[in-house]
Amino acid sequence: MLHESSDNAAFPRLTEEELACLEDIGTVRQFSDGEQLFDLGEMDYSFFAIRSGAVSILDHSHGEPREVALHEANSFAGDVDLLTGRPAVISAVARGDCETIEVTACRIRRMLGEIPSLSDKLLDAFQLRRARLEASGFLGIRLAGSSHSKETMHLQEFFYKNKVPHTLFDTDTDAGKELLREWDVAEDETPVLGCGKRVVRKPSLADVAECLGICRDIPDELYDVLIVGAGPAGLAAAVYGASEGLRTLVVDRMGPGGQAGQSSRIENYMGFPSGLTGADLANRGYLQALKFGAQFTAPVSVASIVRNDNGVHVVSFCTGQKVRTRTVLIATGASYQRLPLDACERFEGMGVYYSATSVEARLCRESTAVVVGGGNSAGQAAMFLSQHANDVRLLLRGNDLRKGMSSYLADRIEKQPNINVMCHTEICEMAGDKHLERVEIRNNQTEERATLECPSAFIFVGAKPHTEWLPDSVALDDRGFVMTGPMIHHHDKLPEGRTPCELETTSPGVFACGDVRSGTTKRCAFAVGDGALAITCVHQYLQ
Repeated sequence: MLHESSDNAAFPRLTEEELACLEDIGTVRQFSDGEQLFDLGEMDYSFFAIRSGAVSILDHSHGEPREVALHEANSFAGDVDLLTGRPAVISAVARGDCETIEVTACRIRRMLGEIPSLSDKLLDAFQLRRARLEASGFLGIRLAGSSHSKETMHLQEFFYKNKVPHTLFDTDTDAGKELLREWDVAEDETPVLGCGKRVVRKPSLADVAECLGICRDIPDELYDVLIVGAGPAGLAAAVYGASEGLRTLVVDRMGPGGQAGQSSRIENYMGFPSGLTGADLANRGYLQALKFGAQFTAPVSVASIVRNDNGVHVVSFCTGQKVRTRTVLIATGASYQRLPLDACERFEGMGVYYSATSVEARLCRESTAVVVGGGNSAGQAAMFLSQHANDVRLLLRGNDLRKGMSSYLADRIEKQPNINVMCHTEICEMAGDKHLERVEIRNNQTEERATLECPSAFIFVGAKPHTEWLPDSVALDDRGFVMTGPMIHHHDKLPEGRTPCELETTSPGVFACGDVRSGTTKRCAFAVGDGALAITCVHQYLQ
């Protein structure tokens, strides 16, 4: 059991001053022994500070409830879903007669804003509690499917980016087959999701979001800024926009993180000398934006943008919902392209991957992993995979590891004994039955060929911008990236007599930031700075 005395950061004590502030915002409530404060799956549940008595936290993921924490006087019940607005993954029950201070869901952000010392304490505790809950054997959402299935991998990516606790039951194992029998599901109906008491066969991301309570109806109000894309640039813009009082809405077709969220380790981002994963960085930015009042919904993609005569943009989503906003910020980023091989698309999610996280790493344990690319993302992937695979082959088209990679990372790769850097080398063929089994590589100078037995190839080449959804009024360069500021001063799509802000596009009130913007440096820190600059441009436009 996770007890308060085991970790002061995860289970901090509230001071009398903090409790007094909470009483000003909340309501004093009494609970009898065994009475429930909130239940598993409950939406918009309250925050409870405990004046006297104790509150037991119960995990129901194994069927029978088990106690995972006990909160006593001067502590509080709750975790990160108080901020995200998702359903409770645990329940809380009074132990003995209990006096609490209840702060309802609609007042939680006010609480964080008005009591700064409590805000930091709660945010740290919420995240640590969730991490410790998952480490305690918590199953979360049960997903049954083949680990080599493209659909299963797609669902795992969604869970990974949205920080949804889950457990994969591989249907190639006895445990997976047993779960299918329990659910009375045939293997050709997988992947299948166990969400509370529901079993959902072959769910779409929309089905998953509905099941988890992630995607909600968007309020019918006029927003100051709609941010499309929740990578580092979009999240930074959300933090600055919301903290400066702009009515801010963020949408994403997958979840927070973008391309950086797929990085196994970022070590050159200022302020984190020991490094952190892209998912951790994204989650911190996501929670920070929520704390300041930004609204977030996923999975959502934009179907159309129309600018009315009064300057308000009406944005239609794939869900059928429409949003009115004074400005739009394009932060959809870019993703790595496929190799020019017919088999590359066929093996996507079944041996060919464009990220290297814990989800993909377990598929190449004690085998050979092939990484293609010469940038930092490829280098970070190679280092991360070297902890799981016996042998990592890093393929470069050229012969200079430092041409596109940070020097510290190149030095580390050269010293890693199970990473083999292969210069002037490309993949020319991929083969396998149901999933990738081997690749044929070619030296582009000598034409010498060789075959590598490997279950996974990680591709980090040729970033392609996500701009296919944009209206014709937004000008793109010859590679499909969004043109902004000085580069469009004389563009024929720019309305006559208009001088755009630095990050404004040829469509007035529509801005772009991060990797999707033409001429940017594809670095995480640059994207964050670009997102902050975009909000400055939004302010100038609104004034």
